[in-house]
Amino acid sequence: MKIYLTTDTHFNHAKLTEFTSRRPENHWLITGKHLLDLNKTKVDVLIHLGDVAIGKDKEMHETYIKPLKMKKWLIKGNHDHKSDFWYLTHGWDMVCDQFTATFFGKKIYFSHIPVAWDGYYDVNIHGHFHDSDYRRHEPELMAIKNGYQKLLAIEYTDLKPISLENFLTKEEK
Repeated sequence: MKIYLTTDTHFNHAKLTEFTSRRPENHWLITGKHLLDLNKTKVDVLIHLGDVAIGKDKEMHETYIKPLKMKKWLIKGNHDHKSDFWYLTHGWDMVCDQFTATFFGKKIYFSHIPVAWDGYYDVNIHGHFHDSDYRRHEPELMAIKNGYQKLLAIEYTDLKPISLENFLTKEEK
């Protein structure tokens, strides 16, 4: 099974440059093109770790999510305020707050915000922080930082989705 990951696409979020210096002002056009390019390859599942769009949600989903030809699983982020039903009727095949699955021999906890290690998973793949470090965020998230978490920041993947297999073997920045 070929699985790709993305996160924090923030489609239509013009002021994201206030939070990360690694995205141009039109970042969602570039990110959207890279997502649509997945249709040119054999991808079974796209897992999005949340924060899909900031405004113009319907238009952004019509343009960038619905045309994708693979299964699309959304883990809702802190900016994904629509109902699960809304997302399911706008292109997603699964919507949840987090889930755990075993791929490539690892029990993976997929979430938007990192979670404390409880001995139940091998790795927690999460988004939320972009290219910044934990120290600039909520103290309670600093308190749970551990060696089992792996940040996916598309700022470090040239705004492109990355295969789960490659991400698991990639060194963290």
